[in-house]
Amino acid sequence: MVALVRVDDRLIHGQVTAVWCRAWNLDRIIVVDDEVAADPFMQEVYRLAAPAGIQVQVVSLEDAVPLLRQEAEDGGHRTMVLLRSVAGAVALYEQGFSFPALNVGGIGMGPGRRPLWRNIAASPQEIALLERLAQRGVEVTLQPVPDDRPVPLADLVG
Repeated sequence: MVALVRVDDRLIHGQVTAVWCRAWNLDRIIVVDDEVAADPFMQEVYRLAAPAGIQVQVVSLEDAVPLLRQEAEDGGHRTMVLLRSVAGAVALYEQGFSFPALNVGGIGMGPGRRPLWRNIAASPQEIALLERLAQRGVEVTLQPVPDDRPVPLADLVG
């Protein structure tokens, strides 16, 4: 089952991912990212970065929807879907994998981005995309780590 859909531009990384896996009792991470899906070396890097006992699978956006639909029905795993960008999350949703909630945890500063909450920044375009998901009924929250209180997007941009 898909337990968590998360945007984190660092994808799988040390303590934060280990903390999320423990907090949600996850045993599988599916990274949806075209760039990493095309790079076997980076796939191996991310597999090695995952906590022991966590299965990691990397797929392109095109291959993600059928896999995630199957994963949503499978009771054998507790899975985190991990995306690098807000645009990727919206594309996944619009291509047919609907999810009830989106956890935004790590989007760093960059050109055109402004601080949104703590270490999370977003451009006006990314905020508009998140609002589009929210308008479709997706609960969009910002939460860098599980110990933080999830902050609804509407509290920050409303």
